[in-house]
Amino acid sequence: MAEGDGTPRVLRISFEFHVPRALKKNIHGARVDKALDTLAERVLGLAEGLFPWADRAVVRKEWLYNWTDDRKEIPLPATEDNTPK
Repeated sequence: MAEGDGTPRVLRISFEFHVPRALKKNIHGARVDKALDTLAERVLGLAEGLFPWADRAVVRKEWLYNWTDDRKEIPLPATEDNTPK
């Protein structure tokens, strides 16, 4: 949480690397961990120059097993605030 006005200020960027359902290849955890560590190191190496106001970063690594994915994208009505001018 940010000091001062109490407003939480967190910027999150996510990447999803999808494995095709029909892929029979064994995905080795150690190889994935090494790849994630390398990706995190490279992003953090850029962070000081790109986000000089940030005081910390949180790196989250997680596997998601989506047995079902029932997401729907639902368009909302156009308003003055969400429509390009």
